[in-house]
Amino acid sequence: RLRMKRPGSERESELMEDAKRPREDGTVATAGGNPDRENAFLTKVLSLRDAPAQKLSLSNIGQFLEDETLRILQRQPARGLEDALIFLATAWRRAEEGGVVPSTWSGIGPLQEALLTTALARLLSAPANEQIRALSAVLDTPVPTRLMNELLSTAADDDAVPPRLLLNIIKNLAGRHLNDLCTPWFAKLMRVLKSSKKYPQALVESPCKEEVWRPAFKPGFVWRNRKREIVSKQRCGFALQSRSLLGWILGPAALDASLMPPSRAHLTESGSSEWAELRRATRQRIDGLQRGTQMKVAGCQAQAAEFVDIMLRAGDAPRLAVLLWLGEFITAAEPRGKQGYVVPEGFNFWPQGGHHVIDVLAHQETPPFERCMKNMLLLQALHFRIHGLPSSGVALNTFTLLLHLCKPIQPAQASNLSPFFVLRSDIPELLGGWQQEARFGEKEQVEACTDVAKADSAFSAPLEDKTLFKTQVFWLTSKGVGTLLLPVAKEAFNTFQGVASSFYEKDPVTSDIAWREHLLAEATLKENGFLERLGHFVDLSFRVLQHAAVGGQEEALPPPAPGPSWHALPSTVLENVLDLCDLYRDRQRKNSGLPQGLFSFLDPAPILTTLCIVMASDSHVRDPSLRGRAVKLMHRLCFAFPSWQERLNQAPLVKHFIPCLIGVFTAVEKAIMSYYDLAYRYKYELRIPVMDLFDLALQHEEHRRVLLEFSTGVGNDRFLKLLTQLINDSNSQTEEAIRTVKEYHAHQSDQATAAASAPSGRHDEEVLQDDQTDGGEDVYRRSRMNYKEHAKKYFGLASKTWKQMWLLVKHCAHVIVEGRTILEQLLHSSLDAQLHYLVGPEMKSIKASPQEYEELGFNPKEMVRQIADMYLFLSRANRDEVSRIVAKDERYYSSATFSKAFSFVRKYGLLAGPQLLEFDGFVKELAERVSQQRSAFQHADIPANYLCEMMADIMSDPVMFPQSKKVVDRWVAERQIMGADRDPYANTPLRVEELVPMTQLKEEIHRFAKANGIALEGGNMFD
Repeated sequence: RLRMKRPGSERESELMEDAKRPREDGTVATAGGNPDRENAFLTKVLSLRDAPAQKLSLSNIGQFLEDETLRILQRQPARGLEDALIFLATAWRRAEEGGVVPSTWSGIGPLQEALLTTALARLLSAPANEQIRALSAVLDTPVPTRLMNELLSTAADDDAVPPRLLLNIIKNLAGRHLNDLCTPWFAKLMRVLKSSKKYPQALVESPCKEEVWRPAFKPGFVWRNRKREIVSKQRCGFALQSRSLLGWILGPAALDASLMPPSRAHLTESGSSEWAELRRATRQRIDGLQRGTQMKVAGCQAQAAEFVDIMLRAGDAPRLAVLLWLGEFITAAEPRGKQGYVVPEGFNFWPQGGHHVIDVLAHQETPPFERCMKNMLLLQALHFRIHGLPSSGVALNTFTLLLHLCKPIQPAQASNLSPFFVLRSDIPELLGGWQQEARFGEKEQVEACTDVAKADSAFSAPLEDKTLFKTQVFWLTSKGVGTLLLPVAKEAFNTFQGVASSFYEKDPVTSDIAWREHLLAEATLKENGFLERLGHFVDLSFRVLQHAAVGGQEEALPPPAPGPSWHALPSTVLENVLDLCDLYRDRQRKNSGLPQGLFSFLDPAPILTTLCIVMASDSHVRDPSLRGRAVKLMHRLCFAFPSWQERLNQAPLVKHFIPCLIGVFTAVEKAIMSYYDLAYRYKYELRIPVMDLFDLALQHEEHRRVLLEFSTGVGNDRFLKLLTQLINDSNSQTEEAIRTVKEYHAHQSDQATAAASAPSGRHDEEVLQDDQTDGGEDVYRRSRMNYKEHAKKYFGLASKTWKQMWLLVKHCAHVIVEGRTILEQLLHSSLDAQLHYLVGPEMKSIKASPQEYEELGFNPKEMVRQIADMYLFLSRANRDEVSRIVAKDERYYSSATFSKAFSFVRKYGLLAGPQLLEFDGFVKELAERVSQQRSAFQHADIPANYLCEMMADIMSDPVMFPQSKKVVDRWVAERQIMGADRDPYANTPLRVEELVPMTQLKEEIHRFAKANGIALEGGNMFD
């Protein structure tokens, strides 16, 4: 290719002579030695109006082209260069077209070289203004690729040409929308950018930078507090999407119709007639509409990807400019990912699962303007402008672009994506507020990470270093999940779908608008190509988390102590990816059994391993709620996909899954609950998936073996703590359910008429006149209780908890018996107490018909069977110790209750054969043992200091709380510590090792018990 500077008049003639290039043998190329034929070919190719003065040949074609283009320039000085270039381009194209000259003619190559030489010479001899005008016109014509690229590349040598030529093209891309992508102008831009790296470089430099790349932005709105201090400013996100080139390229979207003026609303997807009246549309029609929208959106996204790919390959400056633009755009969207800012006062539809929006739309006291879904969308668009936030459609397109950039990162390269990058001091340029995000490490640990990070190139290399590109793109996308994708997806999948369902009958217009918004967003969010790229990123994220959690070690389980690479990570990385998987799991068709949609593109190994690490280790994740969310996701995935479930029975998970479940179960005891969650419902809901997974795992022999080894070995304390919490949960849940049933029965008898008038399915409380507005709306509708639903909920929770206890007692009875403390708690607080309520006198207070029991999900027969089973499991491990401890229970034990329990078991066939005989013998032996024990206590005068200060029972191993100085039996103290890790009197942190043994007092008590025939826990030291 010819490369030249602008020539003078003497040089110009030399360039023309260059067309007469000799062959390698020294002769000039000819048309096979036939001058007439050569002349005919050249004349036909050039399509001349008038015959030339002399015959044309390859030897004089260069001079002829020079003369001809000169005549064109002289004939029309204003547009002569444009016409001359088009004349040369037409000749080039005709030489390549079939039917003009033979394709085997050897003169085509020399002719094209002559045409190229002439075109470049004429272009370089013109001033910059004429070059720009001519190139702009030539771009509108079908100029051959090589010729066009040479012209653009040569023109780029003049520094004045690239920015002005680009601006002439780019200004026509403003205002693009989904039904008009300005494709011709975009194609021109791509043609120019591809021709030379100087054009992309010019695009991010002055004057293009200030005009179309990142225009200057000054906040137009400022928010102040009462002290007149600035608390917030308008962000630049909306300005970037509406005033910059990349914003125009990403702008066309299926959403964002509210941003369009009413006069142009028909140009949007939601404004078109084909998207109207969707409430009763067939699935076939909806699928067709979504496919059409997907094709349009995919076209826009493909253009954005093509443009960005060119910019990234053009050098360090364009690449960094693209990354900084994306970083600033994502940072501007940060408020979209935060709770609050709910419409109509704010701009988010998604908080509270959309329930707030539904309530606002349905509330009679809401202003009429805000009770219209269309107006709510207009208010959201107005807030986007005022707050300077990216709109939903552009946010989704931008996130799709980020997924495109992440696609080349292979799963094996996850270990190369440095977590220390997020610790850089200049990170706000790319990731905005992530420097202030909470991290997995404590403050001191994060500070120590900074010292370690100095040896990592991702921490110290300049931002423009191309070796950082994959790391930069990954962390940009990771942040984009929370600020760009999740707000839009939650609005579509939760809010809009919820509004459409809630108002289907009572407000068809609102329902139709919400349903349309849901379907338009779903067209992008569930498009197969989008899901494939999203699955690749989710898989990559879990691999990065796993690698950071284990510090690069090969064995991930059991998890090693977390190191600097884990402490440096923002916790929002894990939170966002859990949210994302939960959201898409809700969209899967039920009971399919096979991974579909997003999950068909995921590898279960890194996901399940990472979730196990989070569940198992409180040193990795301190937030028990986050650990609970991890186990909920594992529960949903394993029960949905049998192939994922089978992974739990394979190495390495099979050896570590049970300890993980025990760890997360005990951790959620400290989960942060709402102030109003007096029934601990949040904690119980986090434990349900743990119990389901326990039930699933213990069906496998290897898991049962691991449970036994763990409970008798290093995990004994955690196992006993788990059982303690199960006992407390089962009691609380059963009591809450029974209390609710009692209240319901009392309510029915006292307020039968009022209850019958209560709204069906919502609550069954009486609504008083003072509780209603002038329009008759219940002021306290949100807090009303449906007694039956509440009782059903807690009976269901109690049923799962009892089954979990039954499983643990069945497989680990001897471990429980050896843990004397937990055995007494299990027998007294749980088995004896519940048997007292189920078959004792208390049962009369909740007696109801079998139909009502079934409606409430209450199965007393099953509970009695499980209790009888547990007595047998424990007695087989140590019959004497179990009998001794039950005999101590003066509150709930009575021989009449146990005899009635045996009759109940026999009557309903709950136990049969040898088990029934075994239970009968246990009940009779227990009655005899209790009689002897109580007789000994009645005749003994027990000193006050021998009694436990908490339980008022004779102690067998007295210990003192070091802070409060209270003396209790060891099993009582250990029970308190297992439940709360605190001194119950002083309310200070306490460990079992800190208890003070009372050795002398213990000896006195044992001598006294020996002398009076009183049985002590664990036997008498003088026996």
